[in-house]
Amino acid sequence: MNLDVAADASAQRGAIEMLRKNRALVIFPEGGRTKTGKLMPFKMGAFRLALAHGVPIVPVSIKGAGKIWPAGQVFPRPGKLTITYHPPIEVQRAAENASKAEIKQRARQLANRTHDFVASGIEPLSLGDDESNTAD
Repeated sequence: MNLDVAADASAQRGAIEMLRKNRALVIFPEGGRTKTGKLMPFKMGAFRLALAHGVPIVPVSIKGAGKIWPAGQVFPRPGKLTITYHPPIEVQRAAENASKAEIKQRARQLANRTHDFVASGIEPLSLGDDESNTAD
């Protein structure tokens, strides 16, 4: 049994349960910590989840985290952290009969819009070098 798949399925069930209870859910759409200090492409899971449940997305920019708590360091160090909450992006629930292609296109559009908000709140040097904002 692949433990990553089991953990992903468990995390997804937990996320759906939180949404059903109208609780806030925090997902880092990059899927991991950046080792380069650059904003990484967003993965589609969080956006497909928002479409499946018709829940808004609140983009958040975190500036300074890489200096305070670099990837691989066990504990954070003192420093300044700036968190910016951007306006919510309303998400209309996908129709039951929506095709996979339609869901993929809408998720990509949501990811790109969210990425633009997040990028607007961080240092320009932290922006990725490539044009792609999303990873499939």
